[in-house]
Amino acid sequence: MLTSYDKNYLRIGLPAALEGVLMIFLSNADIIMVGTLGTGAIAAVSIFTQPRMMLLTVARSVAAAVTILIAERFGRDQHDTYGDILKKTMVLVVVFLGLAHVGFFLYLDSILLWMGAQQDYLPDAMIYGLWTLPAVFLTSVTTLMQAVMFGRGESMRVLSINLQGNGVNVVLNALLIFGLGPFPELGVLGAALGTVGGSVWSLIRTAQTMYTWGIFNQGNYCLTREYLHEFLGVFGGIFSEQGFERIGMVVYTRMVAELGTIPYAVHAIAMNFCDFYYSFCNGMGKASTVLAGHNRDMHKQDEWRRYLWSGMRWSLIFSIAAFLITFLLREEIFGIYAHDPSLMPLGSLIIAYVAVVSFPEAYQMVCAGILRASGKTTQVAAYSFVSITVLRPIITYIFLYELNMGLEGGWMSLVLDQSIRATCAGLLLYNVYQKITTAHGSYSKQV
Repeated sequence: MLTSYDKNYLRIGLPAALEGVLMIFLSNADIIMVGTLGTGAIAAVSIFTQPRMMLLTVARSVAAAVTILIAERFGRDQHDTYGDILKKTMVLVVVFLGLAHVGFFLYLDSILLWMGAQQDYLPDAMIYGLWTLPAVFLTSVTTLMQAVMFGRGESMRVLSINLQGNGVNVVLNALLIFGLGPFPELGVLGAALGTVGGSVWSLIRTAQTMYTWGIFNQGNYCLTREYLHEFLGVFGGIFSEQGFERIGMVVYTRMVAELGTIPYAVHAIAMNFCDFYYSFCNGMGKASTVLAGHNRDMHKQDEWRRYLWSGMRWSLIFSIAAFLITFLLREEIFGIYAHDPSLMPLGSLIIAYVAVVSFPEAYQMVCAGILRASGKTTQVAAYSFVSITVLRPIITYIFLYELNMGLEGGWMSLVLDQSIRATCAGLLLYNVYQKITTAHGSYSKQV
């Protein structure tokens, strides 16, 4: 029986989760379509994932901070302050992320080589990366504006916009990769142009929504000390967490890429499919963040606790479904991406690890979402640093080079990392829950 809290959680959580899946589909659409061009093309498109994620780490950290600030103001009925937060944050994004994208554009070849790119597919990786970088910047700006929507609980509107953007991307991919009709056959370049087209569409539709709501009529672009103090106080912990995760992923991916083109292609396929449920979980984590932010005040602590249990319950339900689908259909899933029968044994094994990791990644992301909105961003950053930045590379090195376990060892280290983070998040959230329960009891007696 669904309670009113379950219904409200799913009203925000499901669109946010599906939006995350659709965003990762943008990357998977390229991989699936480019996969028909050969293993080298898969590797060329996949190796740009890490530079892209490094840039989006900053954008998503900014967006997560804005979501928390908007959610808190939504809970306090301060609706006329949204535009001021958006405009001031936009200044930071355009200046600092703009410079970062220019730097990546100038030194992309060196960055890709450092990521472990092989010479046999580096030219295609450069073509894809240089044309896709502008799309990454547009996505960063779009993500910031959509953070305002998430903070208001308007996840369905974000889903609608990004569904349209992904549709544009897929259509352009089909037309430009394969040269359908009057369009030229551009291969990897066509995949990049499809990504640009989808990003432009999402940006325009998001800006139109902001304009319709009158958000751009509120506040100003002048940075103030009060704004910077509040924003940086939230952003610092989130960015540290995301930054530590990205550093760990870059080191991890580099070690796996050095196994060779074929193992890395299998890894890229498995990681891209894994990102589907990871992004779904991230959407559920966003819902937990929003609802915890809406109910952070002392007189709303009972609602805070009820939404916590809704998040825990639904993360388990969705994880069971994801595990069963992924494990039972692992060969069929891998076959969608790769058409080389010789890759199937290794690919099927690695997809089984993808199924197993569903449980800890969902649990830790929902817990972390609640912790961030409850003012525990620094603690989340701390355990993320220890687990993914320090422990995962060490464990991966041992499995790959000391025990010679190959790609399977790399995925075993990923499962261990997610399990460690899930344990840390659960213990921290338990402490917060105990304190809030005690404080709420004292507050109720006073009232």
